[in-house]
Amino acid sequence: MLKLKGLPASPGIAIGKAFVYGGHEEFDVANFSGDADAEVSKFKKALEETKSQVAKLRDKVEREIGKDEAAIFEAHLMILEDPTFTDKVVKYIKEDRLSAEKAVEKASEELIEMFKAMESEYFRSRADDIKDLRNRIINNLRGRKQSLSLDLKEPSIVFAKELLPSDTARMDKKKVLAFVTEIGGITSHAAIVARALRVPAVVSVSGLMKNVRDGVTAIVDGYKGLVIIDPVEEVLREYSQRK
Repeated sequence: MLKLKGLPASPGIAIGKAFVYGGHEEFDVANFSGDADAEVSKFKKALEETKSQVAKLRDKVEREIGKDEAAIFEAHLMILEDPTFTDKVVKYIKEDRLSAEKAVEKASEELIEMFKAMESEYFRSRADDIKDLRNRIINNLRGRKQSLSLDLKEPSIVFAKELLPSDTARMDKKKVLAFVTEIGGITSHAAIVARALRVPAVVSVSGLMKNVRDGVTAIVDGYKGLVIIDPVEEVLREYSQRK
């Protein structure tokens, strides 16, 4: 049995099998663009694909959770329409001769750093939104399609290093027992969704991903910010009575 401590982000107690979400690969992008016009065209096409995908996610979240939770994807669409972001990407392609992927990465990183430097925890958490959009645009530039749904085979506690807005949007909400993340705060999207779904959540759990594996039984105590992995029978019985 292993006990890990984090920040309580949504109250409640959950007992169930762990679903370990792998999350996002690190992008290895080429720096140089041989044909700037072709790269700009690729970026604009990927941008339109991203807008379409985000609009579908917004509609899905509004149907399954509610209008307030879907508003984050309205904000994503506004970022994708904002010349402050899109013109910067085009500038990096044309003037700095960067590839479309590298230009998106660089423009996104500047926005991420800007949000991270803000005093408000809420606005610092919005850096996750830019990460989400960066990943989606780069995947579209590479022709990688991402499904609108992420199937959980059974009711599960979702463990992840971090959960970006599109990650939670793609999950079958009826099968989510709780969210546990290694990084992220109480204003992260995963925490907001957990509270909307009325399921427990614990965030900022140090050492989480190296100590959890798929299918192991776990307990999430959203009141105390406690995660218990592979609990002994006595602890399991105690928490079962408290549910």
